[in-house]
Amino acid sequence: MILALAALLGAALTVAACYAAGAMLIDRLGIALRRFERVPLAFTLGAACLHLAVFAILVLQIAYWPVLTALLLGVIGAAMATGSWRLRGEPEKPLSFNLKRVCIPLFGLFTILYFFHAWAPETSPDGSGYHLGYVARELRSHGFERVTTDMYATLSEGIEMLFVPAFAIGQHSAAALVHLAFTAALALAMLAYGRRLGKPWVGAAAAFFTYASPVVGIDGSSAYIDLGVAAVVFSGFYWLEIWDETRQVGDLPHHVVLIPAGMLAGYAYAAKYPAFVMVLFALGFVVWKARQVRPVAVIVLFSSLMIAPWMIKNWIVVQNPIAPFGDSIFRNPYFHPIFETEYGNVMRDYDVKDKRTLPLEVTIHGQKTEGVLGLIFLASPLALLALRNPHGRRLLAAAALLGSTYFANIGTRFLIPPLPFISMAMALSFGNLPVLLGTVMIFHALSSWPAEMHHYADKFVWRLGSILFTPALRMIPQEKYLRDTDVDYGAARLVESVVPKGERILGLRGVPYAYCSREFLVDYQAALNQTLVDSMNMGWVAGYQPLVIQTFQFPERTARRFRVLQTATVDNPEVQWSVHELRFFHHGIEIPRRPEWRLRAWPNPWEIQLAFDNSLATRWRTWEHVKPGDYVDVDFGKDEAVDEVRLNTSFEYWTMQLQLEALGTTGKWALVAKNPKAETVEPKTSLRLAATYELKARGIHYFVVGDDNYGADDFRDDPEAWGLTQAGSGYGIRIYKVTE
Repeated sequence: MILALAALLGAALTVAACYAAGAMLIDRLGIALRRFERVPLAFTLGAACLHLAVFAILVLQIAYWPVLTALLLGVIGAAMATGSWRLRGEPEKPLSFNLKRVCIPLFGLFTILYFFHAWAPETSPDGSGYHLGYVARELRSHGFERVTTDMYATLSEGIEMLFVPAFAIGQHSAAALVHLAFTAALALAMLAYGRRLGKPWVGAAAAFFTYASPVVGIDGSSAYIDLGVAAVVFSGFYWLEIWDETRQVGDLPHHVVLIPAGMLAGYAYAAKYPAFVMVLFALGFVVWKARQVRPVAVIVLFSSLMIAPWMIKNWIVVQNPIAPFGDSIFRNPYFHPIFETEYGNVMRDYDVKDKRTLPLEVTIHGQKTEGVLGLIFLASPLALLALRNPHGRRLLAAAALLGSTYFANIGTRFLIPPLPFISMAMALSFGNLPVLLGTVMIFHALSSWPAEMHHYADKFVWRLGSILFTPALRMIPQEKYLRDTDVDYGAARLVESVVPKGERILGLRGVPYAYCSREFLVDYQAALNQTLVDSMNMGWVAGYQPLVIQTFQFPERTARRFRVLQTATVDNPEVQWSVHELRFFHHGIEIPRRPEWRLRAWPNPWEIQLAFDNSLATRWRTWEHVKPGDYVDVDFGKDEAVDEVRLNTSFEYWTMQLQLEALGTTGKWALVAKNPKAETVEPKTSLRLAATYELKARGIHYFVVGDDNYGADDFRDDPEAWGLTQAGSGYGIRIYKVTE
């Protein structure tokens, strides 16, 4: 029970501090809001402010729970002292009895479902993975760490910054409850927007369309961030609407209202990269309405205040302000450009081969795209009827812009940010028919209730189940509940019990970071991880092994620099050029490698040493699409006589066209030889031990393989051949230790 109460306390203090910070800023700016819109708009605005404060605490390496608790209490106390805590603003006409009669039971029932799910132990994949994994890590180290081996460490963490103080007090469930507060704030903001338009039924219906959507329910009551993003972008839109209404009214300089709008537009980027389009929307809106420099400057300045810390952090840590993306522009040794291509292909696919089926997949099936919006969103084209209304046109413009990034990741939850705008436009299309809106709300509630979804949704779709009273109240011990319901939790605890503290683990499969303090290097998440897994794969995948020797033979040539140049245009984007070893000979004797040699390559200059390390279990690869002009360049430091060059490579060689060049005294490259002779060779010995040696050489002594990973059988059947011993198994994984 103590854990349950701590979760409530951590969430309550964080949510209250967000509201307090936003309310103080609104009052400081002198902005008068209507009473019903003050709470949701102050909460999201305060979240933007508080996230910067937590960011600063992490930078200063003082993220101890007393410091974080003092921050929350200090902000709340300041709001109480200044009077900003009070619910100020012009009161609005009360909601009608019929509207209350529909809304109170519908919203109440779903809120109970969501609340107890959020309060229960956290088991969501990404919530217990990187969303809370890095929150836990930052709290263990009391600040940001320099992490270059995980793409998720480079993503902006605008919402997770609010999870930090909540987690410090109440652990995992507190963070999920904070995210649920964003879900509630979004619904309140949508209801308030409808009331501002003079159409409370529209606001209530639209809010419930979004709130009761099955994917919103499971996402919004987990330690995810998508509902946080949706609440932020809708609040930013709301502030722009307020600015448009008030810019010529009253004594308040209208550009002051753009300060919250700019902050929330920038906070959208800080919350999630794809939401950066909210900055574009805000800029386009003020240019269209004002056609003045000053309002644009306000948006730019205050959105940059939210964006800059995350870009600066990434520039310092991984030399790429938009990491882990854009690595072909901001080249760095930490992420291979091919990662972005392959990751993007997976995110655009989800095994939905015919994209014309996506409307049905995201609304009523959902197993492939991991969630459903609900039956009523089959009628979302009716939102176009809102084009008759100027507010409807703006809502649809925002929906279109926020939805423009969707096809970069077609998971259902990536439709959550534009969903409030679509819902509002749908409701606005029938704004004068409250009976129809109320009927649709009831139908949406019935069809979206977990027990009724089996009538249309796939059996294993990501969704809520029953109301989790006993797990939330910890009537079932948290440890028992997690072990019984989440196999990945068991895997995390197994790793924690087997692997000593401070050890790094190379993994073909990860475990929930939030429940494991060991550092995982998961295969696809960074350049180092990919390179090490590539070496391990060489132990059992013949196509990766150096079974080909390409030889240039030519009349003796004396030069200081030689390079091997790739000139072919390769259509297959998956093909890479690789070199296991590059050797130079004179009269059949290899020219010994010396420290004076200067090695260069393009692309991927950082790993060229792998082609000169005397290990056939490593290789230099382009790690991006092969193109003419790729090269490996060796500067001997002095003139050397060479008459033969050999490349150990894999069977991918046949797609390449290579030529050898020497740098002449004129500073120009001259052709020495082309079309090397290729010879297939049998491996003299297994590369398994050599591959494992590469792990040990880099201080990695543990290796985790999922039972369903390719190659798992090879490790399981003969670990000794790899120089491994099995240290633990269960929960779908095997843990191997590198033999000393």
